[in-house]
Amino acid sequence: MDSVYIFGPIHLFGEDYLPIYKSLTKLCKGYFKKVICTYPDFWDSTNETPEQFYDRTYKVITKCDLFIADVTSPSLGVGMELQMGQEHNIPCIAICKEGNKISKMVLGNPIVKKTIYYKNLEDLNNKLELALKEKVDKVKFWGVDILFNWRDN
Repeated sequence: MDSVYIFGPIHLFGEDYLPIYKSLTKLCKGYFKKVICTYPDFWDSTNETPEQFYDRTYKVITKCDLFIADVTSPSLGVGMELQMGQEHNIPCIAICKEGNKISKMVLGNPIVKKTIYYKNLEDLNNKLELALKEKVDKVKFWGVDILFNWRDN
């Protein structure tokens, strides 16, 4: 496992999610050689046309080994990114703040291998770290196929 893409809503609730993205990026750097996050990695290129932004995003994220998607709030962009992952069979961990309902389309997506509901940022970090320790270490030892068979919704 070399790379992970962390993503979630930006436009609608962006500022609320920044502490989450920053914390997850820091955590994932302990498990992956390359950590790409929807913010700031993709949002700092303000001179791009929408087409250039889409093309760049697609080319970068579809080369990742794992997706971590915040699906707490509905987002068209997140849905599109999940579909990009499905096209390339990229496994995904979906995260959602407790008390929110995840779309059945997201839960039914075959790339969603694990769903983590969390109370707060500390709870999310603890649960995600457990999941990564459990699966990423096994993947490094046994092979990538283990992660692709991972599902516990």
